[in-house]
Amino acid sequence: MAVLYNNGDAYSTGIATAFATEAAAKGLEVVSNTTFPDGTNTDFSVQLSDAKNNGAELVFMPIYYTPASLVLNQAKSMDYSPIFFGCDGMDGILSMEGFDTSLAEGLMLMTPFNASDASAADFVAKYEAAYGETPNQFAADGYDCIYAINAACEKAGITADMSHEDTCEAMIAAFTASDFSVDGLTGKGMTWGTNGEVSKAPMVVKVENGAYTTM
Repeated sequence: MAVLYNNGDAYSTGIATAFATEAAAKGLEVVSNTTFPDGTNTDFSVQLSDAKNNGAELVFMPIYYTPASLVLNQAKSMDYSPIFFGCDGMDGILSMEGFDTSLAEGLMLMTPFNASDASAADFVAKYEAAYGETPNQFAADGYDCIYAINAACEKAGITADMSHEDTCEAMIAAFTASDFSVDGLTGKGMTWGTNGEVSKAPMVVKVENGAYTTM
């Protein structure tokens, strides 16, 4: 397998590092590990050639959907068709203006939200009516965030006369309390650690016939 990531982005490098560590622990061989700089990089021929020449049958890309769309297009032009696997940052690639969705056929990615799930139907319908487009996980995360903050405020007893410092301390205590969890669009029973990271069950989707299919 190959790993292709943005070396100027903490999100991308963090996931790539964790992936490489876990792959090594499971005895999986990473035959190509390449990067690209943050910003306006549009040519991925060197990285793709390295993966192809080293026989990578799967390319893991913890990157956002804009560069991912370019990677998929260039992979096709060089007749390279491995399995491409991404993360939640790639959600939204199918709705990119001008993107040929057939290029993403077979793409797999981890995302906490699938707009085609029945459980999200009400949110999706209202979002589409308001904004004229189908929501992706970024929209769902933002929606959940507001309700999570509201729940934490209620648990902490936040009032308008509290200082910023007291509010922050009370919110942290509420979010990290053992009995605090939130059910939302992007996860059920979501909890938060002392480092601020949210814990939720992962979900993998695959692009089939131009749409997500939950695996």
